[in-house]
Amino acid sequence: MVPFYLKYLGTEAYGLVGFFTLIQSWMVLLDLGFSPTLSREVAKLKSHCSDIEKRKFISLLHSLELIFLIISVVLTISIIFFSHWIAQIWLHVDSLNLENVSYCISLMGMVIGLRFLSTLYYSGIAGAEAQVWLNVTNIVLNTLRYVGVLAILHFIDNDIKLFFEYQVIVAILTLVIFILKMYKLLDIGKFRIYFDLYAVKPILPFALSIAYTGGIWVFLTQLDKLLLSNILPLKEYGSFAIMALVANAILQLIGPIGQALQPRMVSLLHQNKENEMILLYRKATQFMAVFIFSVAGVVGVYSYELLYSWTGNIEISLWAKDILFWYVMGNAILAIGTFQYALQFAHGNLKMHVQYNTIVVIISVPLIYFAAYNHGALGVAILWFGLRVVSFFVWTPIVHHKFAKGIHVKWMLQDVLPVFFSSFIYLLLINQLGLTYDENRLEMFLRLILIGFGLLIVNSFAANEVRKIIFNLLKSRIK
Repeated sequence: MVPFYLKYLGTEAYGLVGFFTLIQSWMVLLDLGFSPTLSREVAKLKSHCSDIEKRKFISLLHSLELIFLIISVVLTISIIFFSHWIAQIWLHVDSLNLENVSYCISLMGMVIGLRFLSTLYYSGIAGAEAQVWLNVTNIVLNTLRYVGVLAILHFIDNDIKLFFEYQVIVAILTLVIFILKMYKLLDIGKFRIYFDLYAVKPILPFALSIAYTGGIWVFLTQLDKLLLSNILPLKEYGSFAIMALVANAILQLIGPIGQALQPRMVSLLHQNKENEMILLYRKATQFMAVFIFSVAGVVGVYSYELLYSWTGNIEISLWAKDILFWYVMGNAILAIGTFQYALQFAHGNLKMHVQYNTIVVIISVPLIYFAAYNHGALGVAILWFGLRVVSFFVWTPIVHHKFAKGIHVKWMLQDVLPVFFSSFIYLLLINQLGLTYDENRLEMFLRLILIGFGLLIVNSFAANEVRKIIFNLLKSRIK
């Protein structure tokens, strides 16, 4: 939808959309680890449900609802209160009306508060492994959120205020749908809000561990964007936001796999099926590697071609292409490396995760700050890649040794590296063919899709678990 947003809103107004995405990412700090913990509790309840356990869970849910409601209200009011300061001091606005920008930031606060409340119910539904319903619903809601707004911009007015007013309406609808589904799915009964300390107390250590690591994750992945929103003019930040959207698409691929993987790993371990859990972990790694390396390879190598064919804006494409390359490569490594977190989550032991990421944030935050203010977006992108490489090769084997002893070498040699090398060789050969691109954006985009699809096929055969599934499907078709 970005090319259409640029058409109707312009680059500077789109910078507000990018800023909205940024501050929404920081709301993870206020989650306090409760929503992923709720997902874990639902997964445990599903594998072993008694009347006593059910009553304890309902008390926990209603207590968390009260906590999230309070935080949501405070969050919304705080953003509205500081909206004038953000518009006038933090952001470098050029042509937009400052009062309109301030009003849009207030609307952002309302949307963020509503979405924050929705995450509690979303996590509960995910923990119940209602993946198909959740994904279908997300498709519908995201279509309303990102495509439906175009009707407003096209037929009514292309005012940025209407964009955010529409987002408020969709956020309300989303919250209502998730509440109704979770209550029906888990047979909760009436909607009640109260606080039961005895229900919340047992989950606090695990929840606070997640909250702490979640906060560290936000600092590591969003600090650069926050600093650049203050350094860059809003129009240039709009270009950066477009680049970040493409780069973060790599991390979005983690969501569906992790959403399905973590509750199942918890359930298997809860049933004393550790070997099955490890096998699932390795299979999921292969599937993720196939998709991650296919997407990241094409996006990174053909960053200019992708940005230009997508946006039609040469200025944005030239400015962002090198930045996109380093961010995408770093995010690809991060996506594969985050699988070790699923092991720790399944065991309910995040002590090592907390300790390591504390060290990482102490080292990384000053470096990111220095890179942002001295070398701009490109310096931050290169630093981001370097930090991810070091973390992957240092930390992942340590986690495997603790939670899945003896699998690291096999995990690297059989699950990760075959797909990496197949991607590298394929893209090297494609470049040797000397494919050229004309100014036809559609033709350029179709060629990129073909290259990406070819890489996906090659990587699928490089991963032995994926290859087995393909051969089994072919055999069944032949029979």
